[in-house]
Formats: sequence, C-alpha cells, structure tokens
Amino acid sequence: MENITVSEWNNIISESLIPNIVILTIYVILGTCGNVLVLLVYSFQMKESSDERYFIPILAAFDMIATIYCGIFMIIQSLYQVIFTHNILCKTAQFFIGFTTYIPVLLLLIIAIQRYMKLCRPLKPAMPLHVKRTTLILAIVISFLGALPLPYIYGSIPFHSITYGSIGRRCGKVKEGHRLVRAIYAIVIGVFAVALVTALIVLYSKIGCTVYRKLKMNRSKSSEVEFRNSVSKTDEDGVSGSEYSDGTQNTLDSKISNSNIVKIDKNCKEQQLEKKQQTTTSQPVGSTKRRKDNRSLTHKLTVMFFVITLVFIFSYLPKVILLLVEGLDKDFWENVSNTERPGWMFLYQIFVINNIVNPFIYAFMDIKFRKEATVFLKRFFQCTF
Repeated sequence: MENITVSEWNNIISESLIPNIVILTIYVILGTCGNVLVLLVYSFQMKESSDERYFIPILAAFDMIATIYCGIFMIIQSLYQVIFTHNILCKTAQFFIGFTTYIPVLLLLIIAIQRYMKLCRPLKPAMPLHVKRTTLILAIVISFLGALPLPYIYGSIPFHSITYGSIGRRCGKVKEGHRLVRAIYAIVIGVFAVALVTALIVLYSKIGCTVYRKLKMNRSKSSEVEFRNSVSKTDEDGVSGSEYSDGTQNTLDSKISNSNIVKIDKNCKEQQLEKKQQTTTSQPVGSTKRRKDNRSLTHKLTVMFFVITLVFIFSYLPKVILLLVEGLDKDFWENVSNTERPGWMFLYQIFVINNIVNPFIYAFMDIKFRKEATVFLKRFFQCTF
C-alpha cells in the first residue's frame, strides 16, 4: 500500500473508532445523570441519611468526576490517535485519570472495612464520624501520591505504521527513559491491586459467613418460638379440659367453694395480666420491630456494596490484563490492525463502567433510595413542566 499522510492515517483510525466514541459518549451521559441524581436525592430528599449510607453521596461525587474526565479525555484520544503531539497535556491528563480513578477504588475498600466492623464486630463501637473523614482524606492523599509517577511513565510517543509507512505521535507509555521509575511503579501498582482485591474478597467472605450465621440463628429462634407457642396452646387446652371434667364431677359442691374458685381464677388472671404488661413494657414491640428493620437494612446494604465491589473487579480486570500485555510487548498497539483496534480499545475503556453503574444498583437494591428518587423526579418534572 502506498504511503499516506499522518492526518489521513489518523482519519482512518478515528473512523474505525466511531463505535467506541459513541459508547464513551453514552458512558459520560449515563454516569453524569445517574451520579447527579444520587447527589440531588441525598441533598434534598435524604438529608438525614443513616450511618449506613454515609459514603454513598461521596462515592457518587467522585464517580461523577471520574466519568466526566476519563470519558471526555478518551473521546479526545480516540479522535487524535496518531496526532497527539502535546507532551505536557498527555502527562497532565494521565495524572488526573489516575487520581480520579484511584479515589473511588479506595472508597470501596473503606466501605468494605466499615461493613466488616458493623457486622462482624457488633459489640465494638461503629466507625465514628471523625474516623470516616480521616479515611476519606487518606484515600485522597494516597490517590494523589499514587498518580504522581504517571507523568514519568506516559507522554507523547512516536507511533509507527508498517502498513502505511507513516510515523505519528500518540499519548501512551514512554518506551525509553525512566526505566527504574516505570519498573518500581509497575511492581507497586501490581502488588497494590492484588492486595486490594484480596482484602475485598477476605472482608466480604467474612461478612457473608457472619450474615449467613445470623440468618441461621434467627430462623432457629423463630422455629423455637413457634414450637413454644404451640406447646403452651396445647397445655392451655388441656388445663381447660381438666377443669371442665372436674366441674362436672363436683356439681354437688357447695356455692362457697365455687365462689372461692372464681376468686382464685380472677386472681390468677390478674397476675397473668400484670406479668404480660411487665413483659410488654420491658420489651416493646416497636423497638423489636425497629431492631429487625435495622438488621434487614444492614444486610441489604451489605449485599448492595458487595455487588458494587464485584462490578469494580470485573470492570477493571480487562484493563489490568491489557496493561500487563503492554508491559510485555512495547509495540502491542502498533501491531494491532484497524479492525482489531475497536475491540481492544473497548476492553481498555470498560473500567469506566465502575463509575457509572452504582446509581442503577442503588435504584435496583435500595428501596428507600428508589422511593425518594421517584418522589424527587416527580417534583422536578412538575416544577419544570
């Protein structure tokens, strides 16, 4: 094939990536609208949210920032595949991509620790507010430090085409220079990723075992209560039957003894009523129901956060694999054909789903959020139209 200009080559690649650009645009729209809705609902409808939901609006805010920034930059990158000549812009963009994506990931770890403390160590005090704020600041600081080496690893690099005989420039991993920095960073990030996923699996495994054990105990307790109620009912029926037979046999007893029996029965009933009232006072029905509701809410939110964590793992897995492939084969993207490129780019960019899907999980699994979001949207559309 005859030689073509870099601009023509870039047009060919950009046209092949139109499906990716459309998908990224959908990512940005869904992620922005969904996370903005979460923030608005928690700001206006769920102002006095419980301790269980403390990190949800914070996670939504950082998810929204990551979706907008990463989505728009990757659209620009798709349009300027081989004509990305601005080195400083590439380095700065990669730094902020790392910074904005690391924070939600660390927040998921903090949430997992909070769920573990809540369910597996109920006798110990829950995570206080100042600790939550401290962990949030730590997550931001660690993300900032983790993103600092990225400008040394990424930059505007030469991009060769054997097919078209052209040389362009793209924003990618630097092939020469700073080898020690790149090697150390790759090892640290690899160890951190393995440790993070392992910690999440261990924490949620322990949480799952605890929840299963508690559900099993509650079922056994409820079956015991049902059995006791049936036994007590049987005993009462037996007592009333014996009283009836004794009464028929002693029909010739005097009226005085009958009146004494009536008095004794009245006294017994009064004592039973007093005991029942005392029991009701000591264990109010409302507080018992509230405890059950709180327990149910804790379990449901734990399952919800577990699903969010699973989505995070599966959405980041393709990118991690591709980053490993890039490390082993420096010319990987140069050897990819125009027909293969959209598929590989889709896998490379699918991590953004982690920042998009959370509002939909809330709407599906959090009944209270779904109700409050419905009320908010009805009010919004009534005021607008």
